[in-house]
Amino acid sequence: MLSRIAGNLFWMGRYLERTEHISRYAQTHYFFSIDAPKSVEKDHILESVLNMAGSYVEYLDGHGKMETLEVAHFIGLNEFNAGSIKHSVMKARENARGAKDSISSELWQSVNTYYHYVNSMDKATFAQIGIYEFSKKVLEDISVIKANIDNSLLHDEVWSIIHLGQHIERATQVIRMIVTKINDINRIPKKEYYNMLELFENINLLKSTQAYDMCKIYYREVPSISHSLEFLTLNRNFPNSIVYNLRHIENCLMRITNVSRHQTDSLEFYASKLLAMIQYTSLQEIEKEPLAFYHDLLNRVAKLADMLEKKYLQY
Repeated sequence: MLSRIAGNLFWMGRYLERTEHISRYAQTHYFFSIDAPKSVEKDHILESVLNMAGSYVEYLDGHGKMETLEVAHFIGLNEFNAGSIKHSVMKARENARGAKDSISSELWQSVNTYYHYVNSMDKATFAQIGIYEFSKKVLEDISVIKANIDNSLLHDEVWSIIHLGQHIERATQVIRMIVTKINDINRIPKKEYYNMLELFENINLLKSTQAYDMCKIYYREVPSISHSLEFLTLNRNFPNSIVYNLRHIENCLMRITNVSRHQTDSLEFYASKLLAMIQYTSLQEIEKEPLAFYHDLLNRVAKLADMLEKKYLQY
């Protein structure tokens, strides 16, 4: 396979996954803004969404203050904001078009349909339907695209490279959500309602990662922060956990190379070593310095993506 085609497939997978997680985080925080106690300021919720998308500084540079509609539009439809849903959808379609001869017509049509829905949305219509209906449609379109990736493609190199992009991006976004929520909790004044607000933030994290119900079933109680960190980092059977995605990154790389042993400086060796390191990390080690742990992990996943780019995608 040409490196150019591999790059298109990989980044299509990454951008599609990115739009899903930004959409779900925004949708969850829309409900939080409705259900949250009066002691939670609106700016706190809006800043959380912007921080998770990596768009906080860019938003402040162009806007005087936090406005719900402006933040929602900036995250949803501002094509010049690299953290927006629209920007990622445009990039996903551009990459899908570059690899059109390698994917099914069903997959191409579903990506194209998704793009045209987002691209045709103007600010007035967006204001009318709101972030909830917009993100709901985005998540529905993403579900169709994912079904076409798994059900209309041969599970060969093409499928493996798309999945590499998806799993690297999913691990990245889950880490970003965890970091954002730790920072959100740290900003809560330790007053009368601290425990209740901490619980709200924790539930938001779990719902943003589709983990609330499964986490509650797994631990058989209302999940605590410790439960959430352990579940989202170390659970081997939950599709949005970090370990789950690192394991699938390793599997996809093995499918592509079809070699059981690798040099110690190779991409494949690094991926396996990273997986082993996280698998055998304890919750106590994570909780000792959680922000330092997740920032380090984010850098390691970024290094993995960079090594992959240099080995297979540069041309």
